[in-house]
Amino acid sequence: MQQLDSGRISHEEFRQAMSEHAREIIVEMEEDRANPAVAFLEQMLSRRAAARLLKKNEESVIREVLAALAEVEDFPPGRWLWNAAHPHIPLHAFFRTRREPVFRITQMEAMPQVVSVTLEHGPADKSLVAREEFRLRRDRRGRLCVEHRRRLA
Repeated sequence: MQQLDSGRISHEEFRQAMSEHAREIIVEMEEDRANPAVAFLEQMLSRRAAARLLKKNEESVIREVLAALAEVEDFPPGRWLWNAAHPHIPLHAFFRTRREPVFRITQMEAMPQVVSVTLEHGPADKSLVAREEFRLRRDRRGRLCVEHRRRLA
């Protein structure tokens, strides 16, 4: 949405991206309907992941971090996080614990001006999953921006 607002993409490109996103969601809904037990388990694990983060961090900060990660251009899970700032979407909807592509926040430490996040994303196979550490800092306008990004072994 910010790409559209800033003029980096046209209205047509935005509509095309939204229709692609909608098709992907429909495919996942069909998969969930075909296998409700697996879908239920994924939802419970995602809710647990969100609850674990909420024990130590405020929901607004978690959403802010997810929104900042969505703006990182070469960050594949960003395409799933673009609407994380919208409070009407449940927080657990952004976490994918077993369904590919997985997206898990394994550690998050939030201070007033700096947030450190360690996360995993990519294939469900733990040996192939990408682990990264992000350091986000507030700019002059108070928005979180990625200051440092490091791939972990």
